Amino acid sequence: MTLDQIKMFVTVAKLGSIAAAAECLCKTQSAISIALKRLQQELKLDLLHREQYRLTLTDAGHKLLSHCEFLLKQQLNIETIAHHLASDLEPKIHIVYEAICHSDLIFSAITEVQKSYPLTELYLSSENNLGAIKSLIDGRGDITISPWMDRFHELGDFETLPFSRFKIITAIHKKALVEPNVIPTFVNELEHLPLLMPQTMLFQLDLERLLGFVSPSQIRTNDLWAQKAMLMNGAGWGYIPKHLIADELASGELLELKMEQLSFDIYGENRMVKLANKNLGVAGDAMWQALAKVADKAA
Repeated sequence: MTLDQIKMFVTVAKLGSIAAAAECLCKTQSAISIALKRLQQELKLDLLHREQYRLTLTDAGHKLLSHCEFLLKQQLNIETIAHHLASDLEPKIHIVYEAICHSDLIFSAITEVQKSYPLTELYLSSENNLGAIKSLIDGRGDITISPWMDRFHELGDFETLPFSRFKIITAIHKKALVEPNVIPTFVNELEHLPLLMPQTMLFQLDLERLLGFVSPSQIRTNDLWAQKAMLMNGAGWGYIPKHLIADELASGELLELKMEQLSFDIYGENRMVKLANKNLGVAGDAMWQALAKVADKAA
């Protein structure tokens, strides 16, 4: 039994005649007749019978037809994948982004690239505390979206492009207020509450000096979403990217703190980053361009 025999059987079953199948497959009628005869002999089954001027399927032919069609589709898939692997299209791309980034922009670019290169597997990972940059250095990530500081060039030979801006603010849940609807304006009014903040960041960044204030009582996490959940639970007050709590601020559940004497807001830039000495494949280059395009639109 060969794939050609299977293909001839499926074509005859669909078109209803050997003549029509011969024309469709660019073969002679005798070649198709011989192939069908041999196929039925090998299977020890009658697959087709003639009704007036048309060939129709026997019960056995009906049962085998869908399996034969599936087999031909698998053949086409194998040929397509083989062509993909033989070209410059890489089998997978790993995109790593920091939770502080605007992930909707990343998802938009991934959707576009996946449609154009469906056989390249796209791996997407979220990191915290600058783990995205570390993934490039470790060779785990191909493209990362990360908060950026010029000093990171000391860690490796990177190529970067602007992606988005972020703002970190201090916020508190309304149920954590000592007096309802009275928002604290001085630091000492918050001393009874833990400060919710990230754990020590990678690469020896002095987070306490960067933020400008540290509370005596602290709850630290390496997960921004856990930090948001604790904030929503009234566990304390804390630093958090404003875009992650935009809906809660709009609804009044969370309140932005504006303190006297201290500046709490932190502004920064997220950048697309890749290793300058590492060549991306065709799909990787397309991903880089797609990310740059959505970033330009959002700017």
